[in-house]
Amino acid sequence: MQCLIFRRARIVAALVLLITPSVLLAAVSDKEPTFNLFWTIGLTTALLCVVVTRIKPWLGTICLIPAAIWYASLFLEFQSPDVGPHLRSEQGYIYFLQAYMSCTLPLCGLLAS
Repeated sequence: MQCLIFRRARIVAALVLLITPSVLLAAVSDKEPTFNLFWTIGLTTALLCVVVTRIKPWLGTICLIPAAIWYASLFLEFQSPDVGPHLRSEQGYIYFLQAYMSCTLPLCGLLAS
């Protein structure tokens, strides 16, 4: 009876060890922002910069600062050796391309007004 319990415990442990690496691999992308958030922050900041710069020209640069800090922290995380390669393998190059393209929107909004 005791041998049967140990045998089942070994089978369960082996199954857990086989499943665990795939679960750990998926843990990188769910902690990163989605590409929809890239575009939302970019477009919102661009529109805010356009509207506010029409009122006072120096307010546009103040509105640009939080988005610039957010994008800078995002790009630093992309370049980190423990997150960047895994994120690139899970999300692909399109994810990075959209992040870099959306970061130009606030600057374009500031320069357009």
